Formats: sequence, structure tokens, C-alpha cells
Amino acid sequence: MLSAVEAASLLQARKLHPAELLDACMRRSSAFDGATTAWIRTYPELAHEQAKRAADRLSAGGAPLICGLPIAVKDLYAVAGLPLTASSRILDGNIAAGDSTVWRRLRDNGAVLMGHVHHDEFAIMTNTVQVGNPWNIDETVGGSSGGSAAVLAARFAPLSIGTDTGGSIRIPASRCGISAIKPTFGRCSKYGIIPVIWTRDHPGPLGRSIADASLLLSYMSGADPFDPVTGVAPPVPDGGFPIAAVGGDKPLAGKRFGVPREIADALPDALGTLFARFLDLISRLGGETQDVTMPTEPSGLLTGDAVEVGLYHQQWADRLPVYEPPSAAVVGMGLAALASPAVDYWQLARARAKYQRDYNRMLEENRLDALVLPGAITDSQKRTDASAASILGLNVAPVVWANYTGAPVISLPAGRSTVTGVPFGVQLGGRPWAEAELISIGLELQAADPSWRDMPPLQPNPRALPETLLQAPGPGPDPTNTAAAAPSFSFVPTTSTAEI
Repeated sequence: MLSAVEAASLLQARKLHPAELLDACMRRSSAFDGATTAWIRTYPELAHEQAKRAADRLSAGGAPLICGLPIAVKDLYAVAGLPLTASSRILDGNIAAGDSTVWRRLRDNGAVLMGHVHHDEFAIMTNTVQVGNPWNIDETVGGSSGGSAAVLAARFAPLSIGTDTGGSIRIPASRCGISAIKPTFGRCSKYGIIPVIWTRDHPGPLGRSIADASLLLSYMSGADPFDPVTGVAPPVPDGGFPIAAVGGDKPLAGKRFGVPREIADALPDALGTLFARFLDLISRLGGETQDVTMPTEPSGLLTGDAVEVGLYHQQWADRLPVYEPPSAAVVGMGLAALASPAVDYWQLARARAKYQRDYNRMLEENRLDALVLPGAITDSQKRTDASAASILGLNVAPVVWANYTGAPVISLPAGRSTVTGVPFGVQLGGRPWAEAELISIGLELQAADPSWRDMPPLQPNPRALPETLLQAPGPGPDPTNTAAAAPSFSFVPTTSTAEI
């Protein structure tokens, strides 16, 4: 039941052994995951070996703050010698050839890998039908990082990692009542992660609190020669990203928050009440809110996205019937888009660059520190009814603005609907590379409203967790053991406000 920061404190003080924490997480998973089925595979033998090594580092002193903490990993991140299937039959039997950069960083700092968690097939859809929401098993956990959010809400692990291509971290965070960060594009390396859309895939951390997610982000981030965009990112702040609120009567005094009113006003009554209450909390802490209008997304960007989907999935073009029907439809769109003229793709890339500068200019002209948007626009969405929404046709939340701009966003729980009891979350977006500023705001908000500690009414439902042993790595050369190497062209975030 410990948050990651609480557990880290006890581990560092040697009042808790990493194996004790790991065993507690494994026991709870076994006792309750029969309902949620969030784990696709667990690695108890490897995890116990890593926990022992973490204990040795902690005993020696000076261990990183993440050392000894169990982590759940989305089934897109390669871990050498372990299965990597993207929750798809297409990759049955696939074994990762190497480590993703993000996982290597976490492992080298002493993190303990509990297992891989489910997401929607190839992270294409905004639902995770395999996973039940711990708050209501019949409700969607969102997607695609649905398993990553569910294990946190259910208290199976203190930390998890996911990816966000079109809200794939933020939507599950909202649906499950947990906290998360979609960093600036390029803050975390994409190397060794099965891609969805190379130029808008964002690896990111999830935690029960924003402090937990911030702690994880500090160890996920950094320059990587295998992902050149990461070389543009400023360094992680000395001591890592913040994990503690400053406090005081008006900690948000002087901060300005923009509210896209046309989005907020369209919320169902129960969610509108929660959103208004969140804005009131900002005001009570000294922040100032004002209505703003988001820049208009250029038409046609989805065509460019489809090209990138098709470029990766063309390696299985002769196996479309093996995909689940909703995924097959999206992959089919991607394959068809490969016939688009190259000039169209480049024109769309330029339109996206203009959109990002328009976004920066909106923040600057209104002197905003953050945007405030809902993390969901529907109060209830059954897991069996949610499969029609894909990353090429989102209609479940205002999220793609952040993937096209590459701007950072934090997601915070804002309470639960009085109608359905399902959690509702809020997004706070900022300028490129402004993660630390957004996290600091989130820390003050959560210190004043600790609703993130609320636990779902999950009932015991035992399950024999699927266990897997370490194997010989796949042949590669890409760590994912698929044709996943990114093209040399990539979107690069800018803080510029100049017209183009």
C-alpha cells in the first residue's frame, strides 16, 4: 500500500528489504489480478535476483532513490532475453534481442522488474479490453497503457511505465485515478520500444502520486545516441525532478492557468462539477485562471500518422487476419497510406511545426504557466464498447494537441463521478521542457487535495500469475527483435513562437 516515495524512504533507511516489498506486491497481484488480469507475464526469479542486488547496493550506501522499487513495464519495452509481444498474436514467441534504453537506465539504477503488463494490441487503440478497471471491472481502463495504470490503482506495483502516442498514458491515468507524466518529446529515449508512430511516441512514467511519477521520470530521462532527439533536451535538474511540495497558504500565487472553455463546457454534469472543483482548488491556492482558445490542429495530420503506422507494420502485411479486427482496420489504413505522395508527408510535417509554434505563442501571449484540460469527456465507457477509438480517430479526450506539439503534460486525479463512481483526471500542459515547473504545480495541488490516496473497492479474485524465465536473446539487430529502427527524420520540439 506504500507509495513509491514512501517505499523508497524505508528502503534507503534499511527499514524495508527490497525482497519484502517485491513479495508483498506479488502476493497482492496473485490475490486480486483474477479480476483485472493486468499482468501479461511476470518474472519472479529474475525479480528476486534484482531485489537481492538492490539490497546489496542499499546496504553499501549511496544507492539511487529508485533502487529496490518494483516496476511494471508496458509490453512494448524490450528487455533482453524476455518475451516482447505488444499484446498481439503477431509476435507470439518473439524474444527481445536487447534492452530498451529506458529499461536499461532503470535496471542500472537498481529498479526491480516485476513483469510486463497488457495494453491494446500494438498500442493502436484507446482501450485495453484485456484489463478490468480496479474501480469497476466492467469499465474501461483506457488505453493504450491500460495495464500500466491498472496495476497502480490495484496496488500491484508502486511504479509503472507506459507510452503516449495519442493520450495513451493520460487517458488510463484519468480512468484509473492515478497520476502520470507525458514528458516533452525527446525527454526519454524511444530506442528499444515497439513504435506506434515514431514522431509522436512518448515514453513516460505513471505513479499513484505525481511525486512517484516524478521520481521515476528522473531515472528514465537523458540523452541517448540511439535516439538523437534526446540530445536536444536540457539535462535533468540536479537532484532529479521535484518530489515534495513547498507548501504554504498560497503556493500557486502568480501562476496563470488557461482553460479551453469550449472543451470544459461540453463535459457531462458529473465531470463538469469535478472539473470546476479542480479549478476552484487552483484559485484557493493562489492561481489565476482565464479562458483561452486552443490553436486549430492542421487538417490532414492523421494522414502522416497513418504513413508511419504503415511503415512499421508492412513487415506483417501478409498477416492482417492475425490482428484483432479493430487493429487490422487501422493497420490496413496505414498500409494504404504508404501510397501517399512523399510531398504530402513533408507538407504535413511543416504544418505540424507551425501548429507547435502557434501553441507556444498562445502560452506566451496569455502569460500562461499551464493549460488545464479534462482527461476524459465521458463519465462511463464499458470496456466492451470502447474498442472503436483508435490513435487515428480519437474521440475520447482532448489529448492529441500534446502529441503534435510534443509539449509536456501531467495528469492528476480530480475525484470520482457521483453518478458512476469512476475516477476522473485533469491534464496540466506547459511549454516544451517545462516538466519541473508542471510537476511543482502538481505537487502543491496534491498536497492540498490527497484524493490520489483513494483506493478502489477491489475484491479478492485469485489468479496464478503467468511466470516466465529469462531466455537467450533474439537475433536482433533491433532490441525489439522486429524491424523497429526509426527513420532518420524526426519531429524536434522547439520553444520558438516565430511565425512560419
